[in-house]
Amino acid sequence: MGVSASILIGLVTVTAWATAWSDWYSYHTLKTYGADPDKLDEADLISGSLGIVSALALFAAAAVFIVWLWRVRWNAEMFCRGQHRFTRGWVLGCWLVPVVNLWYPKQVVDDIVAASDPRTDPHTLTLKEIPGTQLVWAWWISWVIGLVTGNIVQRGVLAGASQLGDLRTNVILSSVSALFTTGAAVLAVLLIQRIDELQSMRPWVPWWSAGTPHNGFQPPAR
Repeated sequence: MGVSASILIGLVTVTAWATAWSDWYSYHTLKTYGADPDKLDEADLISGSLGIVSALALFAAAAVFIVWLWRVRWNAEMFCRGQHRFTRGWVLGCWLVPVVNLWYPKQVVDDIVAASDPRTDPHTLTLKEIPGTQLVWAWWISWVIGLVTGNIVQRGVLAGASQLGDLRTNVILSSVSALFTTGAAVLAVLLIQRIDELQSMRPWVPWWSAGTPHNGFQPPAR
């Protein structure tokens, strides 16, 4: 699942740059051919088609990544008793709820990394006190910048931006979005590999069977 997510994340990177190119092409067409309806229709068709492909690639990558994230979260709960900041339902919900999706996913991943690390005591009570890693920070900052700039571009497209200055702004922001999306994609692939490695290195012993037993402990419900 991690490999599938990595491949689809790479595809998202390709579509991000294709979208940036289509924004540049729309700008170049308007600047060169003015109000030629055939040329403008051609540019709109390219932009719209690439927009659909980009959306489908992002949806597919997001779906597979979340399934992978759900699985490693389940593994993390088996490895370590430590309380995660959010219930398992937030593994999906943190991406869908506006505003909080700008930081909740990072905290979900932080807790998974902490619980997966073999250095973390299986009887640790809470995970939020364990410092986050630089890899997670870099991935999340890159993703948020790419997401925000991409959304600004998308709003311009949906608003039917047709002025040369607006299209030039779209080109700049689309390129910035593609650049940070690429960075986030590379870091996401490294993060997937890192978490898989941590969970592979950690002994496959549930926390309630590791070390000194604790009376009354119950394994977490799946």
